[in-house]
Amino acid sequence: MQAGTAQVLRAGAPRMWQLGTLGFVALIDTSMISPVIASQALLLGADRVLAATIAGSYSLVAIFTTALAGYLVDRLGRRRLLASGLLADLLLMLGYVFSTSPLQLLGVRVAHAVADSFVVPSALASIGDLFQKRLGRSLAIYWTFVAVAIIVGSGSASVLVLRFGHPGVYLTVAGAIACTIGLLKFGGYSFREGATHEKNSYAALLAAHAVPIAVSSSAMLSMYLVIGGVVGAAPSLLVERAGLDERGAAALVAQFMALSTGASLPIFFVAERVASKVSPYLGAAIGLVAASVSTLLLEAGFSFRPYWYGSALAFGVALGFVFLTSSYIAVSLPSPIRGTASGVSQAMGLLGVVLGSLVTALLIGLHLPSGAFVVIGLPSVASAALAASFWAFRGSNRKPENRA
Repeated sequence: MQAGTAQVLRAGAPRMWQLGTLGFVALIDTSMISPVIASQALLLGADRVLAATIAGSYSLVAIFTTALAGYLVDRLGRRRLLASGLLADLLLMLGYVFSTSPLQLLGVRVAHAVADSFVVPSALASIGDLFQKRLGRSLAIYWTFVAVAIIVGSGSASVLVLRFGHPGVYLTVAGAIACTIGLLKFGGYSFREGATHEKNSYAALLAAHAVPIAVSSSAMLSMYLVIGGVVGAAPSLLVERAGLDERGAAALVAQFMALSTGASLPIFFVAERVASKVSPYLGAAIGLVAASVSTLLLEAGFSFRPYWYGSALAFGVALGFVFLTSSYIAVSLPSPIRGTASGVSQAMGLLGVVLGSLVTALLIGLHLPSGAFVVIGLPSVASAALAASFWAFRGSNRKPENRA
């Protein structure tokens, strides 16, 4: 192993699970806080516009800070950025608890987005450093933790608020973060610390691997465009086309996300076999085709409910394949750019949520004959073609470059 890479001090599977907890804690906070942050803002005296701004500020800030964090993870080291992010997250949970005005809550929300930005790029780059020989399985475990966090977080947030108020959510998240810090502190292994390369070599590596980074990032962007459309625009279409009231529409969208997330759990392990044995680019193409199929079913599902649930299952396949293969591509790249590639990929996902919601709402307003979700699925087709083309040109058995 070359200088500057992680020196593993203790072998064995527990390290895989410990890094998996980073996926859990990185998503448990957003999945628990996002559903309730707007209601807390309203309680503190915000109007609906300001409450929506506070809720949406996290994604808007994190688009930029996640990409920057990926670069800093490569330049300054995994441990420093990860420790800083987790400790700041822990303190900011108390900031949420003690916020007494909407502006204070907005400040905490923005700071939370910045701190959270360091966690996922650090975790993914560390998986690439520590588990190159078991990369597919390690990532499958990591994303399983992420999916479980989404299911648990979104399902428990309302219960905690009803029973303990908003502080109950933040203190629960703080406990999860504290446990994760403890697991990493006493885990018995170290992370890659700082960069061992010059800026010119870093730029050269980025240029040499621009296409793999583009495949990874476009896959995340395309998939999250669909998520943004479902969360942001599907409720209004359900009211208009299916005759549901607002609560019924919100419940059906929640069912869609829960079903697709649950369906992704076994798919992670199917995707890791494809990525490890054949190529992650083929796996990315499979996931993106599933995403485009999901949008076609979704468009028909507004008037025929079985298609709606079929779309959710197809999207679960997309989630499993795209999450795993996009991260597999990023962390298979040379060690000095793993954080950057992971950060850019995750930032494109956040951008996709914002754009998906806005673009789908605009398309609905234009009353296009083909349907908004048919159009929003087209980037998935283009990204699938890019991934499949790169796989075909490189050779079906050629994977991203594994270099410590």
